[in-house]
Amino acid sequence: MVEKTDGMDSFQTEVARITSILRKEIYSGKRQPTAHLTESSLAATFSVSRMTIRQVLSHLAMEGLINIEPFKGATVKAVTIDRIVSTYDVVAALEGFAVKLAAAHIQEKDIRKLRKILEKQKQVKEGDTKSWQSLNHDFHKVINLNSRNEEIIKLIDRYTRFTSYWFLTLADTDFDSGIRAHEKVIEALSEQNGEKARIAMEQHILNVVDRLVRHIQKNVPIGMFQTV
Repeated sequence: MVEKTDGMDSFQTEVARITSILRKEIYSGKRQPTAHLTESSLAATFSVSRMTIRQVLSHLAMEGLINIEPFKGATVKAVTIDRIVSTYDVVAALEGFAVKLAAAHIQEKDIRKLRKILEKQKQVKEGDTKSWQSLNHDFHKVINLNSRNEEIIKLIDRYTRFTSYWFLTLADTDFDSGIRAHEKVIEALSEQNGEKARIAMEQHILNVVDRLVRHIQKNVPIGMFQTV
């Protein structure tokens, strides 16, 4: 009985490991949209069984990263502008709700933490998107944890895997607008005004996707992103 459990644990560990690798390869563009993911070649690449790969592909399909069609197999989903916008819409709603909840719970020590992060963001040089995004993640994490809603936190984590990658690779940096938005959020939280905080957060995130889409339309080669 112990051996069976150990074997299942090992199987799930391998599934999680390979899922993580393929997820990163899809996010990074190493696995291009419409590229085929065949069970036999992936099994050979990772030295695992096709059953393991089948489970990996099932996870990726549930995350919306690949399509699996009968008799055709798995292919990487194309990233469309509509998908980017709809994903950011979901994040805006989730984080708006999270910050509204946080306004009722957040303590002064966390307000100070947010202000310290914001001061660091003000020191980031224009164009250093990686440093900015790291601090941005810390800023939003403080707020989301203060929502005290584990399901909201899990959903935000799931969707921001996409938005973080798109921001890092495609965003036209405009740190000043981000700083102003974060100042409004901190002000609302300090006042414990949940509705004001929600509006500020949602508008902040929707402004980000608006700039991102305009940047894609202006700078990314035609054909890489579709509108539908």
